[in-house]
Amino acid sequence: MTSGLLRNVKGPNLVAMLLFLGSGLVIHDVMGSGEVGDKHPWDLAQLMKERGQVSHTYARFTEEKHSNLLATPLILSGTLRYDAPSRVERHTKSPFEQRYIVDGDTLLIERHKKRPRTLSLQDHPVLWAFIEGFRATLSGDLETLQMFYEARLHGDREHWRLVLVPRHDDMSKRVESIHIEGKQAQITQIEIREVGGDSSRMHIHPDLS
Repeated sequence: MTSGLLRNVKGPNLVAMLLFLGSGLVIHDVMGSGEVGDKHPWDLAQLMKERGQVSHTYARFTEEKHSNLLATPLILSGTLRYDAPSRVERHTKSPFEQRYIVDGDTLLIERHKKRPRTLSLQDHPVLWAFIEGFRATLSGDLETLQMFYEARLHGDREHWRLVLVPRHDDMSKRVESIHIEGKQAQITQIEIREVGGDSSRMHIHPDLS
Protein backbone atom coordinates (compact mmCIF):
# COMPACT_ATOMS: atom_id res chain seq x y z
CA MET A 1 0.00 0.00 0.00
CA THR A 2 1.49 3.39 -0.94
CA SER A 3 0.75 7.04 -0.30
CA GLY A 4 -0.79 7.18 -3.76
CA LEU A 5 -3.78 5.33 -2.36
CA LEU A 6 -4.38 7.92 0.31
CA ARG A 7 -6.96 10.27 -1.17
CA ASN A 8 -9.72 12.36 0.34
CA VAL A 9 -12.61 10.23 1.54
CA LYS A 10 -16.15 11.31 0.84
CA GLY A 11 -19.13 10.42 3.00
CA PRO A 12 -18.56 9.74 6.74
CA ASN A 13 -16.16 12.15 8.40
CA LEU A 14 -12.67 10.65 8.33
CA VAL A 15 -11.73 11.77 11.84
CA ALA A 16 -14.95 10.26 13.21
CA MET A 17 -14.00 6.99 11.55
CA LEU A 18 -10.52 7.26 13.01
CA LEU A 19 -11.92 7.75 16.51
CA PHE A 20 -14.04 4.65 16.03
CA LEU A 21 -11.13 2.57 14.84
CA GLY A 22 -8.91 3.86 17.61
CA SER A 23 -11.52 2.58 20.00
CA GLY A 24 -10.97 -0.89 18.73
CA LEU A 25 -7.38 -0.71 19.84
CA VAL A 26 -8.14 -0.18 23.46
CA ILE A 27 -10.48 -3.01 24.30
CA HIS A 28 -9.54 -4.90 27.44
CA ASP A 29 -8.68 -8.52 26.66
CA VAL A 30 -11.29 -11.06 27.71
CA MET A 31 -9.61 -13.98 25.99
CA GLY A 32 -5.93 -14.53 25.25
CA SER A 33 -4.81 -11.66 27.48
CA GLY A 34 -1.25 -12.90 27.51
CA GLU A 35 0.32 -14.50 30.58
CA VAL A 36 3.88 -13.78 29.61
CA GLY A 37 4.86 -11.94 32.79
CA ASP A 38 8.51 -10.96 33.12
CA LYS A 39 9.85 -13.93 31.16
CA HIS A 40 10.34 -11.81 28.04
CA PRO A 41 11.60 -8.24 27.53
CA TRP A 42 8.84 -5.63 27.21
CA ASP A 43 9.16 -3.94 23.83
CA LEU A 44 6.99 -3.21 20.81
CA ALA A 45 7.53 -6.68 19.36
CA GLN A 46 6.42 -8.30 22.62
CA LEU A 47 3.34 -6.07 22.88
CA MET A 48 2.30 -6.97 19.35
CA LYS A 49 2.94 -10.65 20.03
CA GLU A 50 0.54 -10.56 22.97
CA ARG A 51 -2.06 -8.68 20.92
CA GLY A 52 -1.79 -11.39 18.31
CA GLN A 53 -2.89 -13.95 20.90
CA VAL A 54 -6.25 -12.23 21.39
CA SER A 55 -9.18 -13.80 19.55
CA HIS A 56 -12.06 -11.90 21.18
CA THR A 57 -12.35 -8.76 23.29
CA TYR A 58 -15.23 -6.80 24.83
CA ALA A 59 -15.39 -3.68 27.02
CA ARG A 60 -17.34 -0.59 28.02
CA PHE A 61 -15.98 2.87 27.20
CA THR A 62 -16.40 6.52 28.09
CA GLU A 63 -14.99 9.14 25.74
CA GLU A 64 -14.36 12.87 26.02
CA LYS A 65 -14.28 14.84 22.78
CA HIS A 66 -12.71 18.30 22.92
CA SER A 67 -13.31 20.64 20.00
CA ASN A 68 -12.89 24.32 19.27
CA LEU A 69 -16.52 24.21 18.10
CA LEU A 70 -17.84 22.95 21.47
CA ALA A 71 -18.31 25.09 24.59
CA THR A 72 -17.89 21.98 26.78
CA PRO A 73 -16.51 18.50 26.05
CA LEU A 74 -18.87 15.97 24.49
CA ILE A 75 -19.11 12.83 26.66
CA LEU A 76 -19.99 9.53 24.98
CA SER A 77 -20.34 6.01 26.34
CA GLY A 78 -21.04 2.56 24.98
CA THR A 79 -19.38 -0.78 24.21
CA LEU A 80 -16.52 -2.05 22.08
CA ARG A 81 -15.97 -5.48 20.56
CA TYR A 82 -13.25 -7.17 18.50
CA ASP A 83 -13.38 -10.62 16.90
CA ALA A 84 -10.25 -11.88 15.16
CA PRO A 85 -9.14 -11.47 12.54
CA SER A 86 -11.06 -8.52 11.07
CA ARG A 87 -14.31 -7.60 12.85
CA VAL A 88 -14.44 -4.44 14.98
CA GLU A 89 -17.60 -2.92 16.45
CA ARG A 90 -18.25 0.30 18.33
CA HIS A 91 -21.73 0.78 19.78
CA THR A 92 -22.37 4.26 21.18
CA LYS A 93 -25.37 4.25 23.54
CA SER A 94 -25.22 7.74 25.08
CA PRO A 95 -25.95 10.59 24.39
CA PHE A 96 -27.20 9.07 21.11
CA GLU A 97 -27.48 5.64 19.51
CA GLN A 98 -24.92 4.81 16.84
CA ARG A 99 -23.08 1.70 15.69
CA TYR A 100 -20.07 1.20 13.42
CA ILE A 101 -19.15 -2.33 12.34
CA VAL A 102 -16.11 -3.16 10.23
CA ASP A 103 -15.95 -6.72 8.91
CA GLY A 104 -13.49 -7.61 6.18
CA ASP A 105 -13.82 -5.02 3.41
CA THR A 106 -17.20 -3.71 4.59
CA LEU A 107 -18.12 -0.83 6.92
CA LEU A 108 -21.70 -0.79 8.21
CA ILE A 109 -23.00 2.46 9.74
CA GLU A 110 -26.19 2.40 11.82
CA ARG A 111 -27.62 5.62 13.27
CA HIS A 112 -30.79 6.17 15.27
CA LYS A 113 -33.83 6.74 13.02
CA LYS A 114 -31.68 6.67 9.87
CA ARG A 115 -31.28 4.02 7.22
CA PRO A 116 -28.18 1.82 7.63
CA ARG A 117 -25.38 2.57 5.22
CA THR A 118 -22.77 0.13 3.90
CA LEU A 119 -19.43 1.16 2.42
CA SER A 120 -16.75 -0.82 0.65
CA LEU A 121 -13.38 0.12 2.12
CA GLN A 122 -11.67 -0.24 -1.25
CA ASP A 123 -13.87 2.61 -2.53
CA HIS A 124 -12.43 4.87 0.21
CA PRO A 125 -8.64 4.36 0.20
CA VAL A 126 -7.81 6.67 3.12
CA LEU A 127 -10.42 5.08 5.35
CA TRP A 128 -9.23 1.66 4.24
CA ALA A 129 -5.65 2.57 5.14
CA PHE A 130 -6.70 3.72 8.61
CA ILE A 131 -8.67 0.54 9.24
CA GLU A 132 -5.88 -1.73 8.09
CA GLY A 133 -3.43 0.10 10.35
CA PHE A 134 -5.62 -0.32 13.42
CA ARG A 135 -6.56 -3.88 12.65
CA ALA A 136 -2.86 -4.67 12.33
CA THR A 137 -2.44 -3.58 15.94
CA LEU A 138 -5.40 -5.69 17.06
CA SER A 139 -4.04 -8.75 15.27
CA GLY A 140 -0.41 -8.13 16.24
CA ASP A 141 0.79 -7.43 12.69
CA LEU A 142 3.72 -5.11 13.36
CA GLU A 143 4.87 -5.00 9.74
CA THR A 144 1.52 -3.65 8.53
CA LEU A 145 1.25 -1.21 11.44
CA GLN A 146 4.63 0.29 10.59
CA MET A 147 3.53 0.69 6.99
CA PHE A 148 1.11 3.40 8.12
CA TYR A 149 2.61 4.76 11.37
CA GLU A 150 5.87 5.49 13.06
CA ALA A 151 5.34 3.46 16.23
CA ARG A 152 7.27 4.24 19.44
CA LEU A 153 6.78 2.41 22.75
CA HIS A 154 7.74 4.14 26.02
CA GLY A 155 7.77 3.01 29.64
CA ASP A 156 7.78 -0.48 31.09
CA ARG A 157 5.39 -3.41 31.25
CA GLU A 158 3.48 -1.96 34.21
CA HIS A 159 2.93 1.49 32.66
CA TRP A 160 3.57 1.95 28.95
CA ARG A 161 2.59 4.33 26.19
CA LEU A 162 2.49 3.59 22.47
CA VAL A 163 2.74 6.68 20.25
CA LEU A 164 1.62 6.38 16.64
CA VAL A 165 2.48 9.13 14.15
CA PRO A 166 0.96 8.91 10.64
CA ARG A 167 3.51 8.37 7.88
CA HIS A 168 1.41 9.57 4.92
CA ASP A 169 0.53 13.17 4.14
CA ASP A 170 -3.22 12.67 3.85
CA MET A 171 -3.35 11.19 7.34
CA SER A 172 -1.00 13.70 8.91
CA LYS A 173 -3.12 16.60 7.60
CA ARG A 174 -5.91 15.41 9.92
CA VAL A 175 -4.25 13.57 12.79
CA GLU A 176 -1.13 14.66 14.64
CA SER A 177 -0.65 11.53 16.75
CA ILE A 178 -2.35 8.71 18.65
CA HIS A 179 -1.34 7.88 22.23
CA ILE A 180 -2.29 4.49 23.67
CA GLU A 181 -1.61 3.70 27.33
CA GLY A 182 -1.74 0.40 29.12
CA LYS A 183 -0.52 -1.99 31.78
CA GLN A 184 0.91 -5.36 30.76
CA ALA A 185 -1.35 -6.65 27.95
CA GLN A 186 -4.28 -4.48 29.03
CA ILE A 187 -4.87 -1.21 27.17
CA THR A 188 -6.56 1.37 29.36
CA GLN A 189 -6.71 4.64 27.42
CA ILE A 190 -6.34 6.13 23.97
CA GLU A 191 -5.94 9.76 23.04
CA ILE A 192 -6.20 11.08 19.50
CA ARG A 193 -4.68 14.51 18.87
CA GLU A 194 -5.95 16.17 15.73
CA VAL A 195 -4.27 18.87 13.70
CA GLY A 196 -5.79 22.18 14.82
CA GLY A 197 -6.07 21.34 18.51
CA ASP A 198 -9.13 19.09 18.75
CA SER A 199 -8.71 15.83 20.64
CA SER A 200 -10.50 12.76 21.92
CA ARG A 201 -9.65 10.73 25.03
CA MET A 202 -11.22 7.34 25.67
CA HIS A 203 -11.14 5.43 28.95
CA ILE A 204 -11.66 1.67 28.91
CA HIS A 205 -13.67 -0.20 31.54
CA PRO A 206 -13.42 -3.99 31.37
CA ASP A 207 -16.82 -5.66 31.25
CA LEU A 208 -16.39 -8.80 33.33
CA SER A 209 -20.09 -9.61 33.68
